Amino acid sequence: MARGNGEGTIVKRKDGRWMGAVTTGTDPKTGNLKRKYIYGSKRKEVARKMTELKQKLFDGSYIKQSEIKLGEWLTQWNEGRKNSISYNTYKTYEKAIRLHIKPELGEVKLKNLQARQIQNLLNNKYEDGKLVGEGGLSIHSVRGIYRVLNAGLKQAVKEKLIIKCPTEAVELPKSKKEEKMHTWNKEQVIKFLDQARDHKYYMIFFLAVNTGMRRGELLGLKWEDIDFNKMRLEVKRQAQRTDEGVVFTSPKTSSGKRFIPITNYISKELKRHKIRQSEKRLALGNNYKDHDLVNDNEIGDPINPGSIYTEYKKVSRAANLPEIRFHDLRHTFSTLFLENGGNIKTLQQILGHASISQTMDTYSHVTPEMLDNAAKNIEKMYCI
Repeated sequence: MARGNGEGTIVKRKDGRWMGAVTTGTDPKTGNLKRKYIYGSKRKEVARKMTELKQKLFDGSYIKQSEIKLGEWLTQWNEGRKNSISYNTYKTYEKAIRLHIKPELGEVKLKNLQARQIQNLLNNKYEDGKLVGEGGLSIHSVRGIYRVLNAGLKQAVKEKLIIKCPTEAVELPKSKKEEKMHTWNKEQVIKFLDQARDHKYYMIFFLAVNTGMRRGELLGLKWEDIDFNKMRLEVKRQAQRTDEGVVFTSPKTSSGKRFIPITNYISKELKRHKIRQSEKRLALGNNYKDHDLVNDNEIGDPINPGSIYTEYKKVSRAANLPEIRFHDLRHTFSTLFLENGGNIKTLQQILGHASISQTMDTYSHVTPEMLDNAAKNIEKMYCI
């Protein structure tokens, strides 16, 4: 007669040690009983361990750790949530798994993965982790790898593939030096826009440095989102590149949906742009696809986000400007806003940050222009 879950036996082995066997379940493929063996130098020791195991089987807390390997699990986990996260997040995680985690730890079984192995991986990536050229990855990139491991392993704990998440004992490498934010000053922004004046993406570049909007938000902006009477625009959607083409999604957080003020100068530029767009629509006739987009391609369809960076680099290099990322135009806007006396709370609203601390942590740097303005304000403090 087969034993049920939790039933067990204890026998003395030829080597003098005691061995206990507890039935933990049934193999769904073969129908055979699955047993866990416990060893000890004393019968009481084995009996105690067996009692503890039986209790776990009884209350459902027993976990038989999975034999699956880390690389296989992370790939399955990321693929499984593909439809519940943004395409960009999915691709970022896929890249980190494929290029940085699998080559180093992909063959390690989940149940055998140790915090020290993860710690060494992160340290090595920070010291000498570049895939092209020499040197280490930025602290931002290392944190990205950690986020993938942490999220994937926490899910493995939830699914009872492992008992404990090893990332809990991992410390992120400390930055050797403060990573400086790269921005342009006012004169450099003017030079950039002068160079871009006749470019097909001029309005994208113009709005980036005048509103602080993200690339996807700029490509998702529609004319219906702009209120020329109230002098503001509303961020309601963002464009994302997927395997099926460009799609529109809502901002990730509620704070991402927001209003941004526009100046008379911005309003005039937008109206000029709309006239040029109307002329293009008339010229193309039925071949023009009207999606009401402020920034569209030659026939009215959404612009591929990937093409923005390439064109932006061409313009900035032609203007002989310092190399900064397209996303740094958002930082440029924010820095100039603060230099000109802008309020940090207002900046939080404009940027769509969830908390004021996020804004303050990002823009805690002080520029020479800010110090000059501070000196002027101090001088005024006691003027009678």
